[in-house]
Amino acid sequence: MISNKPIFFKPIKLLFLFFLFFGVFSPMQAEQKESFTIALTGKYPPFSFYSQEGELVGFDVDVAEKIAQYLDRDLNIVTTEWDGILAGLLSGRYDAIIGSMAITLEREASVNFSHPYYISGAQLFIHEEDKNEIDNIEHLNAQNVGVGLGETYQHYLENNHPEINTVTYKSTVDIFLDMQNRRIKGFVTDRLVGLYQIKQSDAPFISAGPLLYEERMAIPVVKERDALLTKINNALIAMEGKGELAQIQEKWFGTQAEPIAKQTAMENIIVAKKLLRGFGITLFVAFFSIVTGFLLAIPFGLLLNNKKFYPLHFTARTFNDFIRGTPLLIQLFFVYFGAPQIGIFFTPIQAAIFTLTINASAYMAEVIRSGLMAVSPGQKLAGKALGLTNVGVFTYIIWPQAFRIALPPLMNTVVALMKDTALVSLIAVAEVIREAQSIISVTYNPMKYYFIVAVMFFVVTFPLMKLAGKIEAKIKKRGFTNA
Repeated sequence: MISNKPIFFKPIKLLFLFFLFFGVFSPMQAEQKESFTIALTGKYPPFSFYSQEGELVGFDVDVAEKIAQYLDRDLNIVTTEWDGILAGLLSGRYDAIIGSMAITLEREASVNFSHPYYISGAQLFIHEEDKNEIDNIEHLNAQNVGVGLGETYQHYLENNHPEINTVTYKSTVDIFLDMQNRRIKGFVTDRLVGLYQIKQSDAPFISAGPLLYEERMAIPVVKERDALLTKINNALIAMEGKGELAQIQEKWFGTQAEPIAKQTAMENIIVAKKLLRGFGITLFVAFFSIVTGFLLAIPFGLLLNNKKFYPLHFTARTFNDFIRGTPLLIQLFFVYFGAPQIGIFFTPIQAAIFTLTINASAYMAEVIRSGLMAVSPGQKLAGKALGLTNVGVFTYIIWPQAFRIALPPLMNTVVALMKDTALVSLIAVAEVIREAQSIISVTYNPMKYYFIVAVMFFVVTFPLMKLAGKIEAKIKKRGFTNA
């Protein structure tokens, strides 16, 4: 006799156990009382970048370490994308930004700045082949000029030189590539940074004309933390009085400044470890997102396929449509940076898993709904005739058939989610893309390392795609697609 034991609820138990584990064993929020947490990009040589030994170094890093000593706190550095760095500060994810941020009126409306800790300026750089054609920025009318996304140089060009086509990039490496490909005629960046990076990459670029404007670089904190700002200012005054700021500048920009070392065989091993470690995090995030997304998709799929409980059906349909109709990148941004504003603090990995889980569950729920719709209604009547309960009919008759039908598209969703993990670098998750970018910021060889990352993803996703094809062929051969 067939048992009516509701084994369908086992996935729900697994889901409960996972969230229990996730909540109990997730990293605790670091106690901020005795620490000084600052943010920078880690992709901005010589101010912050990863050395060939895998250590975070640079001018801003040294300044941050010295300030932490004066504050008598342990330094904690968070590396994050520049276009989201202010949002992280405003949401309380770190105490300050020590990342060569220029003082502007727009930024001062949201944060308070310390005393400037160095002064530089915006400089136009061009290809050396154009030196006889371009003397200054006035000669770039209707030409493409590159800038970093969200930097002050973008706003300067848009406001003061609307005749120029301003093109934004995520990093200097991308700008250098398009300069060499001659897609842009020039680029604007900090003079010190530009000269340093051109020298390191041995690029055929030169400065053109005088400084476009002067910039004062300072340390922003949120407006409510006047006491912390006062301590930072006191530290900067003491550092300047003792000549410590001058020593740091001499170390990175003076005549004795050492260039970034070229790669050796041992350093290649270190690079390989960074990429493998990052890919391990990628697989970890993908695995838990897939598992929990699937477990959530089962009840959601049932609700989407059943209008009997219309309020729940309507809620599930609205939620699914919203998730599938909005970019994953925006969802990551709101979960990581927006949640703290309502008192919910996720670590970067927690935010990544939570967001990818919800996103995956929305797509998987639609697949499961389609599988359930493909099962003939007569199957339910047959199960009832055998004396099974509704739960028994679903567990032993409807679900096995629906799952077999839904399995191939579910595998495609898994492959898509694997690739979507690349987006979590936005919220400072040290996955493989972010690790590759940190290496590229030093080596200036994006083609090599992005190709390596592409191969790593392909090695994992290609077997999944082939498996999905075999499962689909097997199901089709058994006739389940015509159920």
